[in-house]
Parts: sequence; C-alpha cells; structure tokens
Amino acid sequence: MKYRKDYQVLIRTVPMKSVDPKTKALLEDFGKYFEKFHEHEVIDLELFTPRFRQWHPALTEEQFASYKGMLKQISQEADECTRQGLLRDLYELGLGTKIANIVAEYDAGSLLIPLPDLLTAELDTYKMNVGLQAVPWDEKTIEELLAEDMNDEGVKWRLNCLNEAMRPLRPGDFGIIAGRPDKGKTSFLSSEVTFMADQLPEDRNVLWFNNEGMSGRIKKRIYQSALGKSISALSEMVKNGENIAQEYANAVGRTDKIRVVNIHGFHVGQVEAILEQSNPGIVVFDMIDNIRGFGSEARTDLQLEEMYKWARERCVKYSCIGLAASQISSEGDGLMYPSLSMLKDSKTGKQGACDFQLMIGASNDENIKHCRYIGLPKNKLRREDTPGDPHCEVVFKPHIARYEDLPYGS
Repeated sequence: MKYRKDYQVLIRTVPMKSVDPKTKALLEDFGKYFEKFHEHEVIDLELFTPRFRQWHPALTEEQFASYKGMLKQISQEADECTRQGLLRDLYELGLGTKIANIVAEYDAGSLLIPLPDLLTAELDTYKMNVGLQAVPWDEKTIEELLAEDMNDEGVKWRLNCLNEAMRPLRPGDFGIIAGRPDKGKTSFLSSEVTFMADQLPEDRNVLWFNNEGMSGRIKKRIYQSALGKSISALSEMVKNGENIAQEYANAVGRTDKIRVVNIHGFHVGQVEAILEQSNPGIVVFDMIDNIRGFGSEARTDLQLEEMYKWARERCVKYSCIGLAASQISSEGDGLMYPSLSMLKDSKTGKQGACDFQLMIGASNDENIKHCRYIGLPKNKLRREDTPGDPHCEVVFKPHIARYEDLPYGS
C-alpha cells in the first residue's frame, strides 16, 4: 500500500478496528502523505519517516524505534506470490469483520436489510476481489455497437408511435410505465409484452412480478392481449374444443414464455433469487414500490429511488429489459400528457433511475373514455432527428386488453 494506486483501492477494504494499532497509524499517515505530495506515486520513506515523527510528537524514542523497524520492512518489495497471499489475507480479514458486524446487528434486531441479502453482497465482493468471480466488462467492438443501431436491432413495441420515437429495446434498458389507477396500465403492459415475447431468443422468458392483484386476472389479460379476443370469445373457443393453448403459443412463442410470479410480501433477496434462476429477457415489475427490503431511508421518495436503482442494476446484471409499473399522482388526473414530475411519491427519484418514462394519459371526458395519450417526458432511447416525446393519441380496447395506433385518416 506504499504505492498510490494500490492504496486508493485497498484502503477502503481494511477493517481498521481489527488491525494492529501501529499498522492503523501508518496506513492513516500514508493517506496524509499522498494528500500532501500529489505528484508522488510511491511513498519516499526517507521523506515519510521524519514527517511521521512530527505528526506523532507524543511517541517515545522506544515507540518510534518500533515504527522505524516496521518502515524498514516496508522498504522491501514483495514478490507476486507473497503479494497475492497478503491480499487474500486482507480480503478474508475484511470479509470476516463485515460478517461479524452484520450478525451483531442481526442479533441486536437493528438490521434494516434482510440478512441473506447482506451476506450475499459481501461474498460477491470478496469473490471479485480475490479473482474467484470475473469482473464483467463489455467486449463488444464499436463496429458491433454501431451495427445494432444501423440494423435497428432489439425488441420492438406493438405501438408504432413508440417505435418511431425510440430505438428498439435491448438488454439493460429500464423504463417506467405510469398511469392513473384503473386507466389501463396493466392492459398496456400485457398488450406490449405479448407482442414482444416472440421477439426474444428461444431460451429467454418474460418474467412478470406481480404484487398487486391476483395472478389469475393478469394471466387472463395476457391471453386476451396475445389473441386479441374478449373473455367471452376465449370461453367460446374452449366450449368449441379449440386448442387455445396452441394458438397462444403461436402468438407468444410457447405456452410458458410469459411467466407470472406472485411476490406479495417478498423482500428484495427473494426477488433476486427468482431472477437468478429464470433467465429472463424481459422483466415486468408490477410494482417495485411494494417490494420489501429498502427501509434504510427515512423518506419515502429516497426509499423509492433506491428501489428503482436496484431494479435498473438488475436489468444490467441479468442482461434483460425492465419495465416497471408505477402510478401517476393526483396532479396528473384527467391530463392527456402528464409531466415528468407527476409520478406518485417521487418528483425526481424514480425518474433518475430509468432510461425512459412512459406516461399513459387519459381524459375524464366520458365521450373519449377509450382514448389514451402516450407521452415520453424522459427518453434516453430517442431516435436521431426525432423529437423523442411523441405525444400520440392511441385507442385502448379494454375488451381485448390491447392498445392500438389510431388508423391513418382518423
């Protein structure tokens, strides 16, 4: 740690409460030295030693002699094998200290985040530090990245007004879909993911996390959207002996392509475990706001910000597309195009964690009750030479759970 580049990386991993007081004093003063001598990449021990004495005037000559003995050892260079062994010991010491502290908080009943989540996070950090877990990095060339744009690669929307305003969705993209209660938010998600499902690779799935209503209601909505049929028409198909499952599979890819999972009362660790084993291509979070385990922030808006950051990070980690259902606040009631800040319980927190924010506006006028208004007040996926926010009127067909573009000339 006498080298600046190593010190900057390792100092945060040293459990200061567990190391020898002399080691602690030297490490703290290494930091002072690097702050004072910005151009030095390695500590000059002839320069450091008298300054260390100056910074600790209460040391006796005997104590100072002991420190000088340690500094003499520091002057030697460690071979690579010794270096790796010391680093591993340091990381193990840090891991043991952190786990002990977590368990102590757990025993005291003061743990705000579920115990398995904290332990998993610490183990993942340890594995990455000692090389047991590879550091992920993007291996795509600039040519490959540009080809995605030129070839318009990715998952497209059912609504063409969105395809015209945004590039196709790709792994790692995360968006918020917001609407007022009972204005067709679930139907919108169902309408879109049933169109998107068949565009995913064969081995990827749509994972729909449900923690609001009954999963059966959502599953029926998904069948309606996929086949473009009402509940009575679907019932008639069953009555006539038609193979409804096969028609559904033809529409979305296979019968289990879209998987609805009830997560009522689940905490964040349980949700992550499902993500790990499901290989999702698209994840619908309906709704993130109800997932437990983000209680470390006193204010609701800060808790929500952490929730949505977590969801976005999961989309990157598991290389999937994320669509999060949210609600528009009462400020947006009856508005065709609610603004960016009109998300329930959040003026900026949720918004900052997403790539795009899609607002489903609706008028309270009964004469146009099936009209919906699609806005993208935030759109980091906008196409070049387009305004980015389409402000388009579409048709909501609740009887078949679909959203459709307005016909030309209407």
